[in-house]
Amino acid sequence: MLVQSLSVTGFRNISSLQTGFAPGVNIFYGNNGSGKTNLLESIFTLCLGRSQRGAADSILIQDGAEVYRLEGRVETARRALPVAVAYQKGWRKKITIDGVPSKATELYDQFCAVASGPEDSDILSGSPAVRRLFIDIYLSQLSRRYISDLTDYQKAIAQKNAALKKEMDPSPFDPLVVSHGSKIIAARHKFLGSLRPLTENHYREISRGEELQMEYKPKIAVESDTCEESEIKEAFELALEENKFKEQVLKTSVVGPHRDDVLFEVGGLAARSHGSQGQWRTAAVSLKLAVYELLKEKRSTAPILLLDEIFAELDTGRTERLMELFSQSDQIFLTTAIDPPQSLIDTARKFRIVGGAIEGID
Repeated sequence: MLVQSLSVTGFRNISSLQTGFAPGVNIFYGNNGSGKTNLLESIFTLCLGRSQRGAADSILIQDGAEVYRLEGRVETARRALPVAVAYQKGWRKKITIDGVPSKATELYDQFCAVASGPEDSDILSGSPAVRRLFIDIYLSQLSRRYISDLTDYQKAIAQKNAALKKEMDPSPFDPLVVSHGSKIIAARHKFLGSLRPLTENHYREISRGEELQMEYKPKIAVESDTCEESEIKEAFELALEENKFKEQVLKTSVVGPHRDDVLFEVGGLAARSHGSQGQWRTAAVSLKLAVYELLKEKRSTAPILLLDEIFAELDTGRTERLMELFSQSDQIFLTTAIDPPQSLIDTARKFRIVGGAIEGID
């Protein structure tokens, strides 16, 4: 997969920008605050209709503007397609693929992308919501069914919470919560089970022997390692019954995949409380490498890679190993305030970003 061109209007600090990209490595130089990260975010949003950082569309609109618009041409194994994503305050987001109005799910069907940046350390050190967002963005690129179940579950939970807040009987919504929630838990269990050995192996290689462990922690206590839907449903229904009074007191749902988490340990200690910045960064990069490999295998096409200041907290040895692992990508977008390894510079197309504006470098 390749992004051939991009046009940006009113996105973050980018007023207007038009440029083309090359296969292989595209490097964007610029100082902090110049718009490098925003450019990567615009590419990700063009491909998947959402920010990799979880930002709402209203936040993505440039200050003082009413709308953002992204247009580009994206090449897949089948053909190159014109794509547009636009959002106006107070209106629904509009997406077109090959000139045809489309849904966000159709972007996930057509394209795939993996982004890694400094904010990824929050996957290790931040709240469970950050880890759930990571799962939702990348599992959605593997399963359209997951997107559908997640959307339906979120609607059911919202309706149940509304009933709890009004002190109404929430039980009519429980069958939907259990049905869609059980499918989500089963899908997450399978996804993280596939990611775990890849992530742990990459961490061991990049850190030269240090051990990372990751474990899915669903809110529903499922005894079996197989995590079958039937077992999850049974445990889900039991947990809802046990927490019925608690939910009525708190006036919110406390049972379900909206409370899931992932536990990371480094050297046998919880990474969130005992990990260093370097360990968080290395673990996050290892996780994204694993996602990249899994997407490439399952989608039969290489995702684009968006790497934001990837070298900032890694030593020379880890950087060189990382570049070896990333070298198989068809297209990489890389931002940096410093010179990356010379092997990348020699083959890359280079750009400079200043104040949200872009220019090519010979």
